[in-house]
Amino acid sequence: MNRTLKLSLLVVLGLTLAACGSTKKNEDTGSVTVDQSAPLVDRDYMNTGMTQSELEGLGIMGNPLSYKTLYFEYNSSAIDRRSEVIARAHALALGESGGAKVVLEGHADERGTRDYNLALGELRSQAVARLMSDAGAGNSELQAISYGEERPADASHSEAAWQANRRVEISY
Repeated sequence: MNRTLKLSLLVVLGLTLAACGSTKKNEDTGSVTVDQSAPLVDRDYMNTGMTQSELEGLGIMGNPLSYKTLYFEYNSSAIDRRSEVIARAHALALGESGGAKVVLEGHADERGTRDYNLALGELRSQAVARLMSDAGAGNSELQAISYGEERPADASHSEAAWQANRRVEISY
């Protein structure tokens, strides 16, 4: 059964790829030919390994380097897919530029104690530093620091404000 599913998916993929090429009608014979030289899909849009529509599906409109804030879930230092794409793009750019000093500022929302929020901000900034280092930041100096809850992006007391405050800011 698993083999049948794989075969079916392969056939669907092949038909989809064949349909992506441009077609031309031969005036003399009336037959249609597929132009195999036409690009199928740009799978490396903005040097990300993704298509433009995949990036837009993550909420990244245009160049990922124009985004310098990575957001986190409550009580977590796990990097989500959107933030990972942005951090990897910055790491590649840093690796190509020959290195730079980058400060990764970790932040937390106001809930939790001051010490806990400082530690959580530190964990977040260190997680981004590890990802960027592993992704090719080259010999760039990545400094991970934490401000905890001390520098909120939004000082109001709501879920939207707290979500905006759970972040790491990339500063060149």
